[in-house]
Amino acid sequence: MEFPAREEYTDYYHNYVKLLKPDNPLRLLEITHQYVLEILESLEDSFFDYRYQTEKWSVKQLLLHLLDCEQILSYRALRFARNDFADALPFSENDYAQVADLKKMDKRYLLKSLTLMRANTQHIFQGFSESESRLGGSPIFDNSVRAIAAIISGHELHHIRVLQTHYLKQPLQTIQF
Repeated sequence: MEFPAREEYTDYYHNYVKLLKPDNPLRLLEITHQYVLEILESLEDSFFDYRYQTEKWSVKQLLLHLLDCEQILSYRALRFARNDFADALPFSENDYAQVADLKKMDKRYLLKSLTLMRANTQHIFQGFSESESRLGGSPIFDNSVRAIAAIISGHELHHIRVLQTHYLKQPLQTIQF
């Protein structure tokens, strides 16, 4: 799968995609996932309830946000690949984060969920032909299938950078593309 051209994704998602090295989006899904797991596995279990400010998400909420977005974006890619360009339903990331009951979600559960979600995402995108990967766009979500794969990777990388700089107060670790 080729890296998406700039006109294949909207300005809103450019800040995520520009974090990536232009490469096969399937490869980027694997690289960013391994990078994220490395960082998260090093954290203490108790840290997953931490918020760097009271009005900000906890680490658990941030990770659940990544899971929710990846699932929703993958579904949108599937619809586009199947020639279904009807409007994608919007969702409120803040509402999703606030209403989720996270009591049962500990570090082990969340890391396993991230791994299973990414395996599913990679499997879905591997099944798309090159011509299907170029399809996409609805009036409220004008992005190609392959752009969505890159958006998922860039979105994950963006939020892990926030985790590093705001939650962990660490300099950014270099990702090897």
